[in-house]
Amino acid sequence: MEQQQTGKRSIALPITLVILVFSLIGNVFLYSQFLQHKQENNFVTGQRIYEAGSESKKFISEMILQLDAFMQSKELDERLALYFAAGKVYAQGQGLIDFAAEASNLSAESSGIDIALFSGYLKDMEAGLLAIGRNDALLSDEDQSYVASLKSTLGEMSVIMDNFNTNIDGNRNAIIRLSSGLDWIELAEELQQAINSNAGQ
Repeated sequence: MEQQQTGKRSIALPITLVILVFSLIGNVFLYSQFLQHKQENNFVTGQRIYEAGSESKKFISEMILQLDAFMQSKELDERLALYFAAGKVYAQGQGLIDFAAEASNLSAESSGIDIALFSGYLKDMEAGLLAIGRNDALLSDEDQSYVASLKSTLGEMSVIMDNFNTNIDGNRNAIIRLSSGLDWIELAEELQQAINSNAGQ
């Protein structure tokens, strides 16, 4: 009788160990799948941030060139051509809104970012440039002042976005790092400050 019980115990122990080993293997596998899925999500988020930041930098730099040309324009045909060219550049301005939205969504500390402010700024810019583009006379002092104000704000924004690294395209680890918010969320906050400080000028 004792021998039978001893035999049962000797069989039960290895079976228990096998079950524990498979359980551990399963848990490790599931956890590795979780980490892989999380890393992939971080990459997708980082890629969105990278694209939004890159488009923002391109929009700002190209719009400054367009504003320079506006200030030097003298005839209606020239100004209309500039307005339509600026319209193509303006389409890239969505990146600026996306950049602010990514910052707002990523961190509770950036909840003060007003996405509507960025959107409104771009809409006001488009409306203002359209009015100037339709003007068949030389730019008035008021128009010159308006364009100069836009250029001044965009100049500040350009300095801010110089701190956003666009040389990481294809670098998966660097793209994933963006999803943590390091080194760029504060740029969205500074952009908002630049827009606010020049509002109404």
